[in-house]
Amino acid sequence: MRKLVIGGLLLSAVGVAQCEEVILLSYYERAPYAVRQANGDVTGLTADPAAAAFQKAGIPFQWQAIPARRQLVNIERANTLECGVGWYKTADRASVGKFTEPIYRDKPTVAVARLNFNPPEKSLAAMAANPSVRILMKNGLTYGRNVPGIMATAKAHVQVVTGDQSALARMVAADRADFVLSPYEEASTLIASVGKEVQRLKILHFDDVVAGDTRHLWCSKQVSDVTIARLNQAIAHNVKSGKLTGTR
Repeated sequence: MRKLVIGGLLLSAVGVAQCEEVILLSYYERAPYAVRQANGDVTGLTADPAAAAFQKAGIPFQWQAIPARRQLVNIERANTLECGVGWYKTADRASVGKFTEPIYRDKPTVAVARLNFNPPEKSLAAMAANPSVRILMKNGLTYGRNVPGIMATAKAHVQVVTGDQSALARMVAADRADFVLSPYEEASTLIASVGKEVQRLKILHFDDVVAGDTRHLWCSKQVSDVTIARLNQAIAHNVKSGKLTGTR
């Protein structure tokens, strides 16, 4: 009998026809959250727990690489059996789709700073209150739960820049800013992206920045409540067993 491997599940051709339909598991490539490997697998901080939940629940899935905006449209229209990987939960999104329990929680935001930037303060609030400090932020990037409130009252010289995050890191390396705010998960990669200027940068941690928001599977309303419940049971099992550790 012909066999088919989908999302790590070995299924017979008859079994596929008789069981539930395959769910499209949508992602956009962004290290270290979701990266496609040479063998077709997708791995990363959000891809791994997403795949583990489907596999534990015994739900067949197929990876689909599409931009985030396209995922949003697909899930809102609810014309496909589809779940997006690593979405933040909001009231608006919950009104048009279905969220699982968390599969990952962002680490506290850090800074990629000049090597010789050594402020006496250890808090972002204190640095942001200093008019002589030069801070870069990327327009549209999510920085966590309490960073926006801190930056809203900043007296530092803050530039919100549209463009590639690595370009902001190069500005810091060139002493055009003291630091750029960065998701912790991306900071090391960001430093490596500046090439030969890498020795001029470091990661700076803040003592007043809390862990970020949780990331979830966000599914279209074509995905049944029973399927969502099975995924949630699988996520809970993986947390309890220690296979999923990044949700708190």
